[in-house]
Amino acid sequence: MNQLIVYVEGESDRLALKTLLKPLVDKKGAEGISIEFASVGQSGNMSNNKKALLVKYPKKAYQIIRNNRESAVVLLPDLYPYNVGFPHVNHSQLRDGVAKSFAALLSGHENELRSRFEVFCFKHDLEVLLLAAFEQLQQYLGISIGRTWKREVEEQDDNNPPKKIIQSLFHKAKKRYGVATAAEILRKASLEDIRAKCPQSFAPFVEYIEKLKP
Repeated sequence: MNQLIVYVEGESDRLALKTLLKPLVDKKGAEGISIEFASVGQSGNMSNNKKALLVKYPKKAYQIIRNNRESAVVLLPDLYPYNVGFPHVNHSQLRDGVAKSFAALLSGHENELRSRFEVFCFKHDLEVLLLAAFEQLQQYLGISIGRTWKREVEEQDDNNPPKKIIQSLFHKAKKRYGVATAAEILRKASLEDIRAKCPQSFAPFVEYIEKLKP
């Protein structure tokens, strides 16, 4: 395997992952594995991006993997909001729904393609990584921010997901939260620290990349 493409919902997600995972991506590049992050787009309604990623991109992944036997594809959507595209309220249901769509595309002799397709998610969205990067977030905002969210950053209430918490903090600091903001904050964060604070959904994704073999 010499190529991995990771599809995410939006450009902010793409830039953030490219920045945070740069040391690991560089390491894998030296081993002969190219890793690329790509986004569905940057529409005004991110739910539309999530739906596209879950409903349309299994077919895109199938075409890539079928045409390049040395490639693999990962879909990495937000878990929030729930039930977009098909019913799901947790990572397992999300993963199973996408895997079912992918499996429906396979003919009898193509079962080996399954091993080169995987689904992970942000719990509940990209901004979980910013909650994990507490010190870097506080430094960027330039204000003192108390931990008003649950200590385990992947355990936030789905009615108040990380993105809403982050938007509230930026409003308090009178700063704009733009497409490249998450990447700017995570540039100074440690991948190992973020991984340790996000063991449920993000850590398995990092481990998946680490285990890739050329």
